[in-house]
Amino acid sequence: MNDNLPRAIIAGIARGSYQRCGWRPRRGGWSIRVLPGQDLRRGDLGSIWKRVLNEWDKGPDAGIHLLLAHDMEDERPEFHELKCWSCRASWLPRELSNRYGSDAFSQAIDEFLSFEEEWRYRLRPGLNSPLLLPKSAFSADPSVKDTWKRVRTVNRQRDDIEAVERSVARFNDRHRRNGVWCDSRELEFRHGVHHGYHGLPSWRKQKFTFHFPDGFHFDVKHYRDRKFSLDDRKGKLQQFARYTNIDPHGFTRGGF
Repeated sequence: MNDNLPRAIIAGIARGSYQRCGWRPRRGGWSIRVLPGQDLRRGDLGSIWKRVLNEWDKGPDAGIHLLLAHDMEDERPEFHELKCWSCRASWLPRELSNRYGSDAFSQAIDEFLSFEEEWRYRLRPGLNSPLLLPKSAFSADPSVKDTWKRVRTVNRQRDDIEAVERSVARFNDRHRRNGVWCDSRELEFRHGVHHGYHGLPSWRKQKFTFHFPDGFHFDVKHYRDRKFSLDDRKGKLQQFARYTNIDPHGFTRGGF
């Protein structure tokens, strides 16, 4: 498998439909894996979720894009929220989960990958992107505080890439000061020297499909060298006298 290519995982489609059809999706520039569910007649993600997570944790440097099928729509948020910040996840229309290999299914896959290619070109972050800032800890201006969510959830049915792109640009304008990210409480987030965090699962080393360097983190302190507090990934308020280190997912380490 080529880790220089982004990987699309199509997961949970009806097993009966998958077994009847010899079709396998292919597209230049992508590595595509199909993981059918156990139910013969409907989209069933629950029975294979551990396999999806296993693929996820072995994810390529170029990132994972999930296209998920699960006919029980009230159960979908349970899957979508797990590790959702490290990849991209979209839902296959329910009526297509048992039509694997049909023209309609093939068209849906083509449209999905076309949109994800545009997303990667215009929204996928780099090292200087505000999207790597930990949402739990960074107090963003109300006008841009939903930027992380919009980048994560944008698809061709909802919102549009240009609008989200403008939101990212406004975030930069509002919170970038002399090469440093500064939030509404005057907390400064600087790129720290890369150290530590070795041996973490793949999803801890990626955000929005971007694979950041091992040990990448932010050094956080108050602009006026005051005591400060922030919420970690679990929403727990932590207090510091001078500084702390925090990674893009909100995990803190050290500080005083």
